[in-house]
Amino acid sequence: MKTYKRELAVILLVWLMYVVEVKDAAIVEILVWPVFSFAAAAFGFDQYAKLQQGSSKSSNRRGTERSSEYTGGEDK
Repeated sequence: MKTYKRELAVILLVWLMYVVEVKDAAIVEILVWPVFSFAAAAFGFDQYAKLQQGSSKSSNRRGTERSSEYTGGEDK
């Protein structure tokens, strides 16, 4: 299920750029923190979720034996 958090964050940032150009500075001061906080959280949580998925996949490939048990050749 897609939540569209990142897409909404991009739309809010573009909207904030419009507000900066058109509206009064007092309104921008009020809107800047919520918009940037949402955008940072949306992109940050997405990146964190991707890192967690990647770390669980890589840990399953690891064997239980120690690397010192594999010498690369047989003793003669």
